[in-house]
Amino acid sequence: MNAGFWAAAITGVLIAVLGPVNAALQARIGTWGMVAVVHLLGLAVGMLGLVLLDRTGFARTDASLRLLLFSGVVLALALLVWAFRYAPGQGVPPYAFLGGVLGALVVVGTIVAIQHLGVLAALITIVAGQLATAALIDRFGLFDLPVVLLSPARLLGLLLVLAGVFLVVRKG
Repeated sequence: MNAGFWAAAITGVLIAVLGPVNAALQARIGTWGMVAVVHLLGLAVGMLGLVLLDRTGFARTDASLRLLLFSGVVLALALLVWAFRYAPGQGVPPYAFLGGVLGALVVVGTIVAIQHLGVLAALITIVAGQLATAALIDRFGLFDLPVVLLSPARLLGLLLVLAGVFLVVRKG
């Protein structure tokens, strides 16, 4: 399997984890707080990534973009300090702040997967990874969610999706 397949499969895993992570944050600090934290952290992660790419010479940025990137990193640090000071009093588990990071990784993973596999193969692989991970989250009640057993019908549905991935991704 190539890099595109693994990027798609991992992106599916991240998407399945993203929902429960964001729900945990939303339950503790409300919808608007969750939306603000997730999007600002995602923005900060993206900007930090661009700063690192600029430093390595992989991507060159002009002076105005550098100022924007610097501002984003400062915003990220301020947000992280606020989050970790605010969170314990609200009973927020540390993993609940991963939503923005996971969202940024989902965007990158989707782009890599589509570039290597094409849209159909990338998306069916992403969905399969998402469904397989969701089945595990349900089965073991991860992220403080209720346990939902994998019935024979659910297992058959999941296996059919995985068979679809094989048919779509294989060459020929």
